[in-house]
Amino acid sequence: MDRRAFIGSLVLGTTLGVPHVTRAQPARKVYRIGILASSGTTSDMVGPQPRNPFVNALLRGLHELGYAYGEHFVTEPRGGEGKPEHFPNLVAELIRLQVDVIVAPWPILPSVKQATSTIPVVMTGIGDPVAQGFVQSLGHPGGNFTGLSLQMVETTGKRLELLKELVPGAAPVAVLRDRPSLPYCQAAEAAARERGWKLLSLEIGDAGEIERAFKAATHARASALLALTGGLLFPHARRIAELAARSRLPAM
Repeated sequence: MDRRAFIGSLVLGTTLGVPHVTRAQPARKVYRIGILASSGTTSDMVGPQPRNPFVNALLRGLHELGYAYGEHFVTEPRGGEGKPEHFPNLVAELIRLQVDVIVAPWPILPSVKQATSTIPVVMTGIGDPVAQGFVQSLGHPGGNFTGLSLQMVETTGKRLELLKELVPGAAPVAVLRDRPSLPYCQAAEAAARERGWKLLSLEIGDAGEIERAFKAATHARASALLALTGGLLFPHARRIAELAARSRLPAM
């Protein structure tokens, strides 16, 4: 047999003798979304059908866009339970887990900004992201932060103005606020000084102080209530509305 033909037959025999192997498709990456909440518990945020209404809405929106929980992404939620002193540790946990993106509200954003400049961050809502130093501009955020601006600073004065149109007079307007809403409160104070209106500032540290604040407002004979929140009071909106109605305080 010709040498070259022999070698060729060996190669052919070897090739035909090997069973057909299907190349495995590379596994699809399952992205991990770190979700932070300033209030509420982690247990209410876990899984594809969380009890937390805000997280549930986010997952429902992702589903409508064609992203399936467990197939395209999973979540790593952390709830702050309304305790700002816990925020840095919650952020640090997500950084250690090397999540692909972080979704966070305003009260936790300073801790996130301090902890990472590389993980993409989606802000669920912030009063003035430019002035507060999270983005370069609304059109071109730059850096690793993007998301929603509530434009609360710009609209606070207008909200106060509408409230005074509804309830005119010299009586003070009670301003119910949490600590993260300081920029909005400052905007309300500036608008009040310009127009000669009186404000009664009622700062809330936790949910247990809400009723005390309403008692202070009625004791001071406030004419109306302007509720400003940086996130800690969001879960208690229904309670605030009920107390405003019970106290006969027109509220915005």
